[in-house]
Amino acid sequence: MSRFPVITDPATPHSAAAALSTGDAMSAPVCFRSPFFCPGPTKGVSGLALLLAAAPSLAAGAEGPWSLPEIDIAAEAPKSTPVVDKTPPEGSAESGYRTTTGSFGPLGKVPLKDIPYSLNVTPGQLIENTNAHSIGDALKTNPTVTLLMSSGGYTSMSRIMVRGFNASDQNEMRDGLVDRSFAYVPLENVERIEVLNGFSAFLNGFSAPGGSVNYISKEPTSTPLATLASGFYGGGVGFVHGDFGGKVAQTEDRLGYRVNIYHEDGSTSISGSKQERTFVSGRFTYDLAPGAELWADVYHNYLSMQGLQTYFNLASNVTIPDASRFLSSRQYGQDWTFNQAKKTVAGFGLDYHLADDLTLRAGYRYGSMWRYYGYIAGNLTDNLGNYTEKYTTSPTQREYTHSEYVLVDARIPTWVLTHNLTMGYTGTDYLYSRGADVSSSLVKSNVDFPIAFANPGLVVGGPNQWQQQVFINLLIGDRVAVTDELTLLAGVNLAQLQQRAWGPGAVISTANYSAKGLTPSLAFTYKILPELTGYASYMQSLQNGDTAPSTAANANQVLAPSISEQYETGLKGSLGEMNVTAALFHIDKVNAELNPTNNVYMQDGREIHQGVELLFSGNLLENLSAVGGFTLMRAYVDKATANRLTEGKTPVNVPQEQARLRLEYALPFERDVKLSFGANFYGRRPIDVYNVQYIDPTTTFDAGLRYERELWGHKFSANLTVQNLFDQAYWAYYRSGDGLLLGNPRIIALTVKATW
Repeated sequence: MSRFPVITDPATPHSAAAALSTGDAMSAPVCFRSPFFCPGPTKGVSGLALLLAAAPSLAAGAEGPWSLPEIDIAAEAPKSTPVVDKTPPEGSAESGYRTTTGSFGPLGKVPLKDIPYSLNVTPGQLIENTNAHSIGDALKTNPTVTLLMSSGGYTSMSRIMVRGFNASDQNEMRDGLVDRSFAYVPLENVERIEVLNGFSAFLNGFSAPGGSVNYISKEPTSTPLATLASGFYGGGVGFVHGDFGGKVAQTEDRLGYRVNIYHEDGSTSISGSKQERTFVSGRFTYDLAPGAELWADVYHNYLSMQGLQTYFNLASNVTIPDASRFLSSRQYGQDWTFNQAKKTVAGFGLDYHLADDLTLRAGYRYGSMWRYYGYIAGNLTDNLGNYTEKYTTSPTQREYTHSEYVLVDARIPTWVLTHNLTMGYTGTDYLYSRGADVSSSLVKSNVDFPIAFANPGLVVGGPNQWQQQVFINLLIGDRVAVTDELTLLAGVNLAQLQQRAWGPGAVISTANYSAKGLTPSLAFTYKILPELTGYASYMQSLQNGDTAPSTAANANQVLAPSISEQYETGLKGSLGEMNVTAALFHIDKVNAELNPTNNVYMQDGREIHQGVELLFSGNLLENLSAVGGFTLMRAYVDKATANRLTEGKTPVNVPQEQARLRLEYALPFERDVKLSFGANFYGRRPIDVYNVQYIDPTTTFDAGLRYERELWGHKFSANLTVQNLFDQAYWAYYRSGDGLLLGNPRIIALTVKATW
């Protein structure tokens, strides 16, 4: 029993003080008169409080009768000062562009450390602060990504490779719903880009082995938001961008909105070129009831380009020319070449927490797209810089997509373990139509003195072939916390594909088939330390067959689906304010190549990609942040029998190594000023299946200066960036069928932005 100080003679303040100062009186309740009368702890009153109350009399040396000042023991204690959370927002520049959560396919948003795969997140502020306007620029800091198609090319599509494999079409998503690029991918309404390295078959069914790209949309804001930005990029393309968000007070803040409006117009870095684009988007949420939110979104994007960049193929016995022989700003095609594209997408969905342990998620999105282009294909005929130009134009191509999901999340406790289940359906249905290309006769030219000639005015027909693919996935996944450290993830996806092609043409596909199969996945994470998690995973993938090139005897044939495998293990940790992920991976898929004896495109052997990757982001020092990493990979063909000369060779355009680094430094004497520096290393890549010729490795550098200040109660920023600071000449990539594409010259971009 605690011993409380007893004041038996409170006649003088000195006697009271003496009692209060003994034992634990400073923190114990006070009992008067009798040690047996103590009504219990007194709320808000302690011996210390009474001692302080008596202090004035003590100081005066009073000896006569006295009384303590009246104290209201029922009064509330003074309210403490609220603790201010100084943690910077996730993905912000203040955090060093560090993120802690990611979307794990149908399993929803989870902490990155709990995902047993390598998931790299590029936050919106990093996209904005690098003045990125294309996917290639936005993902420039991701060392696992390689550019496969530039948005400046004749289709305006942006395609990337992840771990050396194509990650496009069915692997491109927006908020978890398939959103095939088909044309220019807008970034103005994107909050972040998530790249899942490796297989996503358990999550998305039929998929490419390299990885998936998920564009996360900007959401309505809880408080009013209005930003206006203007500037230029790409050599002379001026733009204006408005971003508005908030809640509608008339709906008691149930209705939220986020609207983006964008327009650009001007010349690009290619001489004689022009580019115009208009983009409008809206995303809306409505709180139907507590725990039930309805969402809807729509966007429309229109693009018009003139004076397209030219690809260069090589005739036999022609070696890859040094990129310094070319001027990356010179027009090697014709300034009347063009590309026009339009895309409209709309969708809606529901997130409903039916109970504490039960959630329903459903969504649907429809897309309608068309594109129309005419371009010059260059073919180097010798090593002296002579080449031919062939003009090709295509009838209007159209694509219509439907994408949907219905998923249930359930937490089911058992007598031993608690199961976190996700089960449901995802599906995609797309229809593609096009007609035959029409080409002109060859025109001779030279890289030092390109020839200009008039548009031949080719007449194209209409569509003559249609292709439809329907993907259906039934999945179930279970996450089980076995202990506080060990978590298991197991799942299976029943993936189904139906392919149809019809029409008199043969420009898309000649195959009609259906296929289905189970793709299992097993993984675990283990918390080695509070800040360090290890993981290992195994996954199978059922992927659609490759399409035969137009030069093959079986041109445009889609080969049969096949099973691929992936093993991956890694570590995810936090070092101070840095996130670090290291992964070892091994991917084994079926190889497809031309049989040299009959020119038939066929499946032959296996294609193996294995390597190590390291990714990091966060604050190295108080004023210094770093984002980047590296990939070291060995990719090769194994067990080839039809074409044994490809055995052990690296697949086309696959780099064996690449690295990225971006540093951002806030000046200590003026923290409103940030300096940035970037280094981008691209390893050598073969341009043929026999590895006779390679694109040389190269390193480019970037720099930037950003000023941020609050003026008149509003945030203001000016952001100046320079890509390819030293104007390095290099080949950006090689694409089979198209050829080599020059990298961009030095590009200066400026954005001025105000927020209120």
